[in-house]
Amino acid sequence: MSRSARKTKRSASTAPKKRPKQPLSSRQSSERQGSDRPEKMSQFTLKMRESLHRELARMAFEANMTMRGFIMNALKSKGLSVTKTDLVDRRRR
Repeated sequence: MSRSARKTKRSASTAPKKRPKQPLSSRQSSERQGSDRPEKMSQFTLKMRESLHRELARMAFEANMTMRGFIMNALKSKGLSVTKTDLVDRRRR
């Protein structure tokens, strides 16, 4: 049996398993923010009613902000560690 054939016959139970990511402690998180390298960005999708989306867009517009910036400010007001670089407007000009 060829090497590639053996790989394809490996069952799911014998395949190596990925370790789940551990959340960073507050100390590790602050150490990472102080490093020279920028922290890797992550993205997620949030589904909401269209009327709520319109309301969010209107409030962000009235505050002269992007929806992303508006949400980041809301997260900061709830005590999350949002930095100045998180609040930078990333739209192309």
